[in-house]
Amino acid sequence: MTYRKIDTCIWTDPWVERLTPNAKLAFIYLWTNDYCNQAGFYMISKNRIKFDLGYCIDIVYDELKTKVELFPEKDMVWIKNFFRHQCQNSKFAVAALNSLKKDSFRLKRFIEYNQWIFNGYPELDLSKYFDDNMVSV
Repeated sequence: MTYRKIDTCIWTDPWVERLTPNAKLAFIYLWTNDYCNQAGFYMISKNRIKFDLGYCIDIVYDELKTKVELFPEKDMVWIKNFFRHQCQNSKFAVAALNSLKKDSFRLKRFIEYNQWIFNGYPELDLSKYFDDNMVSV
């Protein structure tokens, strides 16, 4: 079982306060389920989410879409701020990057969104994660 850090301030976050109960549950589920990797960008089908939650994610997605991206054609989810809240050191950052290195679509979006965090780890050489199909960010 993987440990996930959830700040207790989540309940006073204005974004969370505006969510319906089903959207709150969906967000916590997406943050904490076993499929979630260090990048917060992982493979899971809508059917699996529906089975686990008891309702279709589509009914709450409009509430979540500023912090969650669904890619149903790829059975993929991205919790955008997951890495920002979980990353404690460069070792975690490397693990997150490695979890995405075989998928340039996910890797590029992830690095672009979290560039300011990577700037705090100058020892990381991001160029080694780019191949000929990717443009350096």
